Amino acid sequence: MPEFNHIPVLLKDVLNMLAPKPGERYLDVTLGGAGHAAAIAQHIAPNGELVGFDRDPDAQRAAQQKLASFQLKTTFIQSSFIDMDEQLRALGFEDRSQNGGFDMVLADLGLSSPQIDNAQRGFSFQTDAPLDMRMSQSGETAAEFLARVDETTLADILYQYSDIRQSRALARRICEHARQGEVQTTSQLAELCCGIMGYPRPGHPHPATRVFQAIRIAVNDEFAAIDAFLQAIPKWMKPAGRLAIISFHSGEDRRVKEAMHRWQNPCTCPPRLPVCICHKVPLGHTLSKKAIEATPEELAQNSRARSAKLRGFVFNA
Repeated sequence: MPEFNHIPVLLKDVLNMLAPKPGERYLDVTLGGAGHAAAIAQHIAPNGELVGFDRDPDAQRAAQQKLASFQLKTTFIQSSFIDMDEQLRALGFEDRSQNGGFDMVLADLGLSSPQIDNAQRGFSFQTDAPLDMRMSQSGETAAEFLARVDETTLADILYQYSDIRQSRALARRICEHARQGEVQTTSQLAELCCGIMGYPRPGHPHPATRVFQAIRIAVNDEFAAIDAFLQAIPKWMKPAGRLAIISFHSGEDRRVKEAMHRWQNPCTCPPRLPVCICHKVPLGHTLSKKAIEATPEELAQNSRARSAKLRGFVFNA
């Protein structure tokens, strides 16, 4: 297994937002190599508790090794956070209604650097490799997905997930070649993208970048996982619990922003009514008016933080 080194993005901002304290209970639903988790563990130890989700077995192994030296109670769950509610209950955790829950929760929705840099994972076209893209390393690969998906569905995925204007022409081209078994590697897919979208120009992103992003989101069902997490997480927050979410894609950030707005402003009454009659109570408030982004200093050390957006919410006591 390659060494799982990852620079956690917006780390100082996450620590400021979550404000971890000794003995608190922390849930990390995208544990990765425990970059954020190790920093938080330093603050909640001793006697704190850390629960970590990650569907990537390499990440889970790396995180367990990194966190082994802390005086913490730890639980590691190899699963997507789409199943967070079910998995926590199956392990005997109690939610807020049962006087349980978590003091802090973090979701870092981006890929880890080792996932990108390991060519055999198929997330990047920088090196020719099998077209995989599975975060869990199990189930349907990206190549298998493209071989079965219909042209209309793929065009919708390319347009909705990555705003690709040539989505229909590109979907037609990819499906034609995939049905013939000619989209098995990252280079083959990148070449098809260039044939429709043009070849790379100096100073501009590679045309295939957004295509790979859209297909990765579809293969891993990422938006469904985010929606399920946002639906379930309020039940798992202790009174005065703090939630931080880092997104890297406009579709992710839009979901997070809209959910936090609903939690803070749940009233569904028509604007013309003088008083609220739906009696829906705010769950808490956001921790910043706008999303927090990386500083120039952080970008100089970690260019992959460029698209990161951090939003936070504190739930009512």
